[in-house]
Amino acid sequence: MPAAPTDLRRYLIALVSLTLVQVMATLAFNQASVLAPAAAPDLGVEAADVAYYISLVYLAAMLSTLGGGAISRRTGPIRFIQIGLVVAAVGSFIFAAGGLGFAALSALVVGLGSGPLTIASSHILARVSPRRLANVTFSLKQSGVPVGFALCGAILPSLALDHGWRWAAASVGVTSLITALAIQPLRALYDDERSSTVSGRLLPSAAEIFEPLRLAWRDPILRPMCFIGLLFSATQAIVVNFTVVYAVVGLKMSYVLAGTLLSAATVAGALGRIFWGVVADMLRRPSAVLAGIGAIVVVAASTMAFSTPDWPAGAVYLVFTILGGTAVGWNGVFLAESAARAPPGRAAEFTGATQLFVFGGALLSPLLFRGVLALTQSYAVGYLLLASGVAVGSFFLARAARRRG
Repeated sequence: MPAAPTDLRRYLIALVSLTLVQVMATLAFNQASVLAPAAAPDLGVEAADVAYYISLVYLAAMLSTLGGGAISRRTGPIRFIQIGLVVAAVGSFIFAAGGLGFAALSALVVGLGSGPLTIASSHILARVSPRRLANVTFSLKQSGVPVGFALCGAILPSLALDHGWRWAAASVGVTSLITALAIQPLRALYDDERSSTVSGRLLPSAAEIFEPLRLAWRDPILRPMCFIGLLFSATQAIVVNFTVVYAVVGLKMSYVLAGTLLSAATVAGALGRIFWGVVADMLRRPSAVLAGIGAIVVVAASTMAFSTPDWPAGAVYLVFTILGGTAVGWNGVFLAESAARAPPGRAAEFTGATQLFVFGGALLSPLLFRGVLALTQSYAVGYLLLASGVAVGSFFLARAARRRG
């Protein structure tokens, strides 16, 4: 990573604005999982079938990361973010139109718009962040994700009950459009290094898509990190997308109380991202910190597997808070390490390469979790399978970190 500029103003503006963008983008990305209990009867499906919507979102997001770093360099990262927010807004309006076909189309559109946002943000932060604060900087920005989840859980159920789930979805679209317009002044600060397109082409070539993947795979730390990123994102996807459904159906909580449970878990995730970023910057061993996070995820997910409607509400909140602080709290350290191990000027492409695995985990886990639930009628089996996968991934990452040390 190149030496970071010392311009404090550019750094602080980037950190604050990109964190707010992350919050707004997460509202669009996560709206369906929170609105599922209200929307499912109108769509003629079960609430747990939101797994299929989630997987379509992540499939589109995963595809949109391919070559996203090259596109970000050509358009400028702020313009790329604006395009993504507008596309995500269109997806929200499609979802609000109602109907199962529109819901499926909405998932693809929202995913296409939301996927590249992390790549473009990483492009900016890698340029303006002080190197000694890289982990906490990326973690602060990524704290916008659980904050967005928390806002979803706190606001959307009430909007759906008061005005209908379609109006709740439409409000997310309006918010995305307003955000895209609000960041226009940032182009003068951060889109100053746009590269010219090759032969007038905006879309990347096959070589531009696959070279970062090949280089990341050769890195002795990034290779196991890709697998742990896949497993962490799989667990995070279950936590943020099934908490409301599991709390209502499995733990017999009210819809609004289930939303506050999601908010508690994701607020813990926001604080966890900052905490783990500070720890990683202090220890200077981010891969070892990620392995330690994995160990806590294993314990929390295994405990969650044995929760029942008879548990005291405080015990449920405690376990979900710990799970949120880890399974939702890892991403900033992961992105900072991905950017730090990139060649100079190529942080966006390397974070795009590792994000491919991250989105892959989030794509597969809802389908697998829903399939396990259909076969066993048990949420416990799904949580235990997640814990087992994270345990294996954490072991291999810890071994790689120890060898590097």
